[in-house]
Amino acid sequence: MSSETNKTWIQQLWDKKVPQYLGTYFAVGFGLLQFVEFLTTRYDLSQYLVDKYLLVWFTLVPAITVLIYFSDQLNPKTDSGTIKWPKYLIIGNVIIAFVLAGLLFNGDTTQQTEVVKLTNEEGKEIKAFVPSLKKVKTIACFQFENLTTNEEQDWLGVALSYLLSTTLDQRPEFYTYSQYGLHPYYDQLGLPAFTVPNVGMQREIAQKSRNDYFSRISFTKKDGQFVFTGDLYSSKNGKIVVKINVQNADPYVAIDEIKQQIYDKIPNPLKTGESQIDLPSSTLISENIEALEYFTQSRITFYKNPTGLEEVISLAKRAVELDPTCAVCHYYVADPLYGMGKRNEAILSAKKAIKYGASLPERLQFFLKEMLYGISNNMDAYIKLQEMRRKMFPYEFSPYQRLLPLYKTNYGLDSTMVLIKEAIANGNVEKGLLTLYNLQVENEDYIEAEETLNRFSKEFPDREQDRMKYANIYEKQGRIAQAKEILLEEETIDPLNTTVQTRLAYLDFKNQDIESANDRIDKGIKESTTLSDSLNFLWIKGYFLRMRGQVDKSLKVYADYEQLGIKRTPLNVMLTRTLSVKCDLYQSINQPEKVDELLTEVSKYSPESKIAYKCNIQAGSLFRGYDMEIKDEEFLACGEYYKTFGDGFEEYFELVNSYRLGNYDKCLTILEEDKGRIKKLLADAGYFLADIYFKNGNIKTAKDIIEKAIEQKTDEPFYYYRMAVILENENKKKAREYLDIAMQYWSLADKDFIPFKKANGLAKRLLIYDEDKS
Repeated sequence: MSSETNKTWIQQLWDKKVPQYLGTYFAVGFGLLQFVEFLTTRYDLSQYLVDKYLLVWFTLVPAITVLIYFSDQLNPKTDSGTIKWPKYLIIGNVIIAFVLAGLLFNGDTTQQTEVVKLTNEEGKEIKAFVPSLKKVKTIACFQFENLTTNEEQDWLGVALSYLLSTTLDQRPEFYTYSQYGLHPYYDQLGLPAFTVPNVGMQREIAQKSRNDYFSRISFTKKDGQFVFTGDLYSSKNGKIVVKINVQNADPYVAIDEIKQQIYDKIPNPLKTGESQIDLPSSTLISENIEALEYFTQSRITFYKNPTGLEEVISLAKRAVELDPTCAVCHYYVADPLYGMGKRNEAILSAKKAIKYGASLPERLQFFLKEMLYGISNNMDAYIKLQEMRRKMFPYEFSPYQRLLPLYKTNYGLDSTMVLIKEAIANGNVEKGLLTLYNLQVENEDYIEAEETLNRFSKEFPDREQDRMKYANIYEKQGRIAQAKEILLEEETIDPLNTTVQTRLAYLDFKNQDIESANDRIDKGIKESTTLSDSLNFLWIKGYFLRMRGQVDKSLKVYADYEQLGIKRTPLNVMLTRTLSVKCDLYQSINQPEKVDELLTEVSKYSPESKIAYKCNIQAGSLFRGYDMEIKDEEFLACGEYYKTFGDGFEEYFELVNSYRLGNYDKCLTILEEDKGRIKKLLADAGYFLADIYFKNGNIKTAKDIIEKAIEQKTDEPFYYYRMAVILENENKKKAREYLDIAMQYWSLADKDFIPFKKANGLAKRLLIYDEDKS
């Protein structure tokens, strides 16, 4: 007995085998932890299950220790009939552990089956049952790797990617990218187009394109049969989710079998009371394998040479000849025809696409109709189509995205955020949160924006971008140093990320460190290794030169941008992309004839869109005070154009037109009755809003608007110039200080640059005032 009591507590624990059994407990527990993690990943269970398990695992350590130590004494009752204290401790510990697990680590993703209402093809409301809010599943369907000895069969790998993507898209909560959709990410990473990179690079592309899963499938032929092997991976951790092993003489049937394997394994399928359309892949594009080849070759040709539209059309038309009912083939005849300015022919092909596309599942028909309404400029039908699409397929983000600018103008930012929250609730969690964040930053709801980012980080911990978006909040608040600190850390982690580098250049430019901004951009252009990087740097270089009034140099940079950009973008798209900035440059040096030339060139592709381009360009001229001549009949036609977008756009036109006519009282009335919608719409042209108040004699409000932009470290010198104008008769010393900042930006401006000439005139007046005072 004395020898027992003389032992140290460590020796007693060792004799009772407490350390040994605890080690076994932790070893077994670690194995169970991995199993729980596997289950949550494989079956998309709540992300909090692992946290709950860890809580119970560690909280039970005291109970396990006591159980081991007193194991030989834990009889149910003593002689007196009372329970021993170790038993109380063990029971209490277990209760506490499971109560805590039940109360803690709960969130939105733990919700059980949810009932969602949607509209079917007949317009009837039906119910959809889904296990959780994370309904939308995104899959990157990479080009199938050709393991045959015939390289001429490489096209089939691309075609199979598109087939798999299209057939998976029949299930409404699926979103897929085929090899065509993944093409831009290849350039960003410097990879050759239409090749099969290694698994690591595929995962990188899948993550950059924000896909939950990605496929890596190869094909070969054996005894006249196609043999498909491969895997579907999780983009989150790179683990295999589905093993693909299919053999069939018919590649279409094989794709259907692969689709079914994926359907069976990916969790949370949408379940409705109605039978869901699930057509075989042979009916979705063309069951004619030769037509499929010509169609695929047409798409590959387009992506490799976007300006070679004649060959693209020729190949697509050959596919149509082989299969006149191929709706997608007609669509991709219409698209390049429109790109060549053959609008009427494009409309005819688009209508054929809709006609033959009537046999497709409703979800796959929307993009056909979108094209027709887009190229025929039928905005009313386009808007109705998006509203219908949102009701029928609330899980798709595309209709919400397309309705976004319309809601902002017609209903205001608050209503727009309600729209996006609806998208999030219906399963578009990732894209919805990112869009909501942007709206909150735009609305200057910085606390809410940060909360949205925090939720995004919790929901998608492996997605890139998190910290850079925190930098956005700091930048918007004018906290340049804090924003720059985050971006510099990101640059250290990823020195090849051009987005970080251009953002840093913007911050320097805003902070009036113009030399550093230019040095960073020039270095980026010199060291660019991909087409995407070069285009990004050229665009911002052109922007900096434009803001500095260096018109000729800026136009040259944008010309270089176009020349480089048409290697991956059709010419008509590239011309519309640079139209507004080039028109702004020509307006700023009073060359309206050049603006007309640009509008004529762009209108070759879409004559009916000319009025839209012209209206927006003329409005921009008024905003910046270029004093361009605007004909009454031309601008009044803009009113009819804006009406097609809704009441909000009509009010916007009334404001701009009233300003044009010098009716500043009416401008003020419109702004006051509008309850802030148009003000927020014109947030990026605050100097224009300030000018309206200034010309109404409301100097304080005008000054407040400009001061806010300056506090946020605007990169627009117009704000500093406008503040100098406002202060000209109030505080000439402060006016000179603000004018000096504007003149620092415009120190190398072209002599004909109108804002620079006006600033010089103001400088002379301020100097006269100073001389008079002395």
